Amino acid sequence: MESYTSVGISKKYLQEISGKEIESKPRSFFEGKSQLIIKEAKSKNVALLIQGDCLSATTHISLLQEASDKGVVIEVIHGISIFTAISETGLSLYNFGKTASITFENENVKTPYGVVKNNLENGMHSLILLDLNPQEKRFLSSKEGLAYLLKNGLDKNAKAVICSRLGTKRRDIKFGKVEELVKIDLRHYPQCIILIGNTHFVEEDYLNKFKV
Repeated sequence: MESYTSVGISKKYLQEISGKEIESKPRSFFEGKSQLIIKEAKSKNVALLIQGDCLSATTHISLLQEASDKGVVIEVIHGISIFTAISETGLSLYNFGKTASITFENENVKTPYGVVKNNLENGMHSLILLDLNPQEKRFLSSKEGLAYLLKNGLDKNAKAVICSRLGTKRRDIKFGKVEELVKIDLRHYPQCIILIGNTHFVEEDYLNKFKV
């Protein structure tokens, strides 16, 4: 079970329902020792458990390619992803532009804001993913992400959504102006931000359920 792209799934619970011992592995294992998984998979069934959709992260695509090149038979079972869970906000997936990611170290990084600015100019919504390091219990918050965007030129009156644990029964969604949302501390992780572009009246009606 990889332990770096998201959090929330209990390893203990998965072990109970599967009857199998599960090993948690960090990013470095999959990026530097993937050949160990492939070697084992040549002689037995090996399952790699991933929170979210298994092919959203490039590391996992690389692993599949490597396994395929070594003649290992692969079966992919897709899961729920943030890229589809964002529809819980009422925003249409068809109206999203390019996705941006804000990292912990962003002092001199301009790309995420550039992506958002371009999307807004084209009337598109922007999904903004926030950095996390579950092993060190470090998570970038929506408050910090919005502060970064404001610092780089985002209009404080822009409309946005902040979310935590999206795609679960315990999800939290807040909708409002950036100047309002930047004051809110969501309690749980992972979190994400959506900057809102042009909206259809159906989107607007649903969004108002989450208005702060």
